[in-house]
Amino acid sequence: MSDTAHFHDDDAPPHVPRWAVIAAGCLMLGTVALATISRLTTPAYTLPHATAPIMALRFLQTPSQSLVVQNAATGTRITEIAPSTDAFLRTTLRTMIEARLADGFARTAPFLLIPAAHGVLMLDDPTTGEHIDLQAFGPSNSGQFKALMVDNGDKS
Repeated sequence: MSDTAHFHDDDAPPHVPRWAVIAAGCLMLGTVALATISRLTTPAYTLPHATAPIMALRFLQTPSQSLVVQNAATGTRITEIAPSTDAFLRTTLRTMIEARLADGFARTAPFLLIPAAHGVLMLDDPTTGEHIDLQAFGPSNSGQFKALMVDNGDKS
């Protein structure tokens, strides 16, 4: 018997053609270049123009876990939302408040509810610069925020 090892085709490392490696590298570099160009040339986001008065709202949680909604400009209580109701509103606010706290801002600063053209309703956090197009989540979810405007006397 021979002392030399016998290699089978199954034992050989896979051979990748040189052109495929170069093509993959060019594809990755092109992707990074296009993403960089897009990031550098995209204009800053601006909020849509309001079609009705912008509401500054403050949301305060009570010891019973109810959510009290106040008109931040006047201090007037708009409504109180019972625990386990309006889950979308609560989740949206919880997410935005967590972002505030992570950035070192106060929990109680007002949010802006902005009615814009074509039925768009925006929730804006001026402290963090975050904004959410509430219409993107459907009419029933955005309706939870729209109800706050109606409760405040805006029938639009």
